[in-house]
Amino acid sequence: MKEIRVGVIGCGSIAYGHLRKLKSMEGVRVFGVFDPKEENVEKFGQEAGEIEVYRSDRQLVKKGKPDAVVINSPHTFHFSQIKLALENGVHVLVEKPAVVNYREARAVRRLLKKTGRVLVVGYQRHYLGPFLSVRKILQEKKLGKIIFLSGFLAQNWIAGVKKSGRVWRFDPKFAGGGQLTDSGSHFVASLFFMTGLTPAKVFAFIDYHGMKVDINTAFTVSFKEKAIGSFGILGIDPGFREALLIWGEKGVVKVSAAGEDCYVHYTGSPEPEPLPETKVEPDSPAEDLIWCLRGKKQPQTPFEVIEKVALLSDKVYASFQKGKVVKV
Repeated sequence: MKEIRVGVIGCGSIAYGHLRKLKSMEGVRVFGVFDPKEENVEKFGQEAGEIEVYRSDRQLVKKGKPDAVVINSPHTFHFSQIKLALENGVHVLVEKPAVVNYREARAVRRLLKKTGRVLVVGYQRHYLGPFLSVRKILQEKKLGKIIFLSGFLAQNWIAGVKKSGRVWRFDPKFAGGGQLTDSGSHFVASLFFMTGLTPAKVFAFIDYHGMKVDINTAFTVSFKEKAIGSFGILGIDPGFREALLIWGEKGVVKVSAAGEDCYVHYTGSPEPEPLPETKVEPDSPAEDLIWCLRGKKQPQTPFEVIEKVALLSDKVYASFQKGKVVKV
């Protein structure tokens, strides 16, 4: 088995989950790292073991010649680092959001087509049983045509960011957007991952809560497939909670990563029933990357999901700024 050499760009706290999974896989070596903060590199090296430190992302890619890189940098750096990797024949695992706008998403698609490399995005929900179960139910048309969706993601985001020290998330220069772009990206991506719907029109309200980035966002969407939906992304909550309900012609499903029960309730059945068990393979973005490189599969998250997340986010912000419904 040929060894797969992986470099890490950005080694803050999010990088450790990827590191541990990669270290557990046979024939995979995390050989190099770049992070502008020396303290991050030193701490990361203690767990990574013997590892080469590079002075820049470009040096890691050009000199280190990795098979793949894991990108964990602030959001607005993602596009340039994805571009650097792909143009040099390097596969990519990038943390969410992959990009911060639709223009970048389209450029990445062109690069993927040109280079034939792999791009995996760190949307953990796409490796969780309940979300995979709902996706299968919808793909098999067990609910019939989707007619309505409603859901939310809410967390103590402001306090959490301050406590973590990652306050760059409050600066559009580094974050690209606020809670919608950050944790909200997970919610929006899972919606498209499970349903395959395509947004057509959007109307949004945003509360910046006196900050430079969005904190609370409410938006309504009509989809090309004739479904409609209303959604909320909140950065203020005592803890963390999330739920998405999807109504079809033959019933409703409810799915959550935290704080809510998951079920399917078919029309004619007196009670909801638990979601069916679903085999989860691979079980993480890092494992997904390696399986893709070994020719076992395509990335768990289709790139069209990445494009839809970026496009919908752009239109949510545009709707609020213009104060009207916008076409997608």
